[in-house]
Amino acid sequence: MKFAIINDIHIGNYRPYKGIYRKVTPHAQKLLRNFVQKMNGSFMPDFVVQGGDMIEDTNLVVDKINYKRGLAILSKLNCPVYHLVGNHELKHLSIKYLKETLKYKKLYFDVDSKNFRFIFLFTKRVYPSKEIRLDSSQLKWFKKKMNTDKKIVIFSHYSLVKVNTHGNFWFNERPDLTFIKNHRQFLDTIVGKNVKLVFNGHLHWNKKAVVNGVHFITVQSLVENTSGKVEGPAANAFTLVNLDDDFAYIKTTGKGGKNYKIKI
Repeated sequence: MKFAIINDIHIGNYRPYKGIYRKVTPHAQKLLRNFVQKMNGSFMPDFVVQGGDMIEDTNLVVDKINYKRGLAILSKLNCPVYHLVGNHELKHLSIKYLKETLKYKKLYFDVDSKNFRFIFLFTKRVYPSKEIRLDSSQLKWFKKKMNTDKKIVIFSHYSLVKVNTHGNFWFNERPDLTFIKNHRQFLDTIVGKNVKLVFNGHLHWNKKAVVNGVHFITVQSLVENTSGKVEGPAANAFTLVNLDDDFAYIKTTGKGGKNYKIKI
């Protein structure tokens, strides 16, 4: 079984942060189309995960247009696409709008396939709040989904464990904006369960941590400019995952890409 993850696409306006254009947003749609071509032409995944922050927030009208542009491009994939919601979607778009547009009853859900259970979580931050969490109803649902003999793979936008952000361009001084507040409840829920891998985006870098024997993998943004220049090329990063009965083979493409072989 194989799948791909593409995250932090940031379709929208080009604007600097700390004097640097770190998100190469003008090329987001072109890079996304190229990704679709590669998936359909060579990798041919069983599914694709859109890991949240598909748009760079501007205002309600523009964000709706850009969100639908991203969905239209991804609809050309020859496989199912599972969408996570990130913080930039929630700046101006309502949860109601996102559910209706995605045709989802909930913004969290699970999919069983072969020997695996794939769980997609909604790490919720509703502006102007800075608090990020899994709400109580989702946690209750999540606990039930742990009761399976299948190997579990989890996807979220924010990290589900505490993160050391030292050296991160975006969050060096704000680690609290990278992980859910109730991370201890999450960790208590997965203790002794069959969780093998957890993927998240949001931080715009590639990192891996092992917590209580579970591999937590943060993957790079499609459009991050890591050149050190005020304006530079996008990382063009996305993640390819092959699963067999014993191992996960993970490759994050683009500048600064990572490769992992993890026993599952």
